Amino acid sequence: MYQLRYWNLLKELKAQIAYLHGYAAKDEWTDKALSIFMAIASSASIATWALWKEHQMVWACIIALSQVVTAIKPFLPYRKRLKPVSELNNQVQAIFLEAETIWYKVSEGLLTEEEIHEETVRLKGRILSAERASLNGIVLPRKIKLKEAAENAADEYFTENYLGA
Repeated sequence: MYQLRYWNLLKELKAQIAYLHGYAAKDEWTDKALSIFMAIASSASIATWALWKEHQMVWACIIALSQVVTAIKPFLPYRKRLKPVSELNNQVQAIFLEAETIWYKVSEGLLTEEEIHEETVRLKGRILSAERASLNGIVLPRKIKLKEAAENAADEYFTENYLGA
């Protein structure tokens, strides 16, 4: 039973690594896309406004939209989450490596059930500490598709590395 709990913790950790990586990548992409839109909209709109006077309203709307995005961008969570999520991912990767190293002893029966339980609880405590230190009150909205992709990536990792497929 404790071996299975430890194995499930390993799988959860690997999925969390993939999830956090995907989360950071998506937030970084969104932040860059907004910045690129604002740069293109303000630069191109001013230049083309003079050329295409018959579409002044379109260009005025594009400029107005880019100004709105510029005004609200500091309040959007994407950039604020990037560093904490990346830091947490680095810490979870280190915890996973430690847990994977201990897995050998667990899988070979070199640890008692009590020792396996203690290791499981210790690792969970490290994860909790890492989340508190890195996120510091930041709430990450759950992304179901990203979670499913992360779980699939974790399953693939364990299939390739432990089941010999």
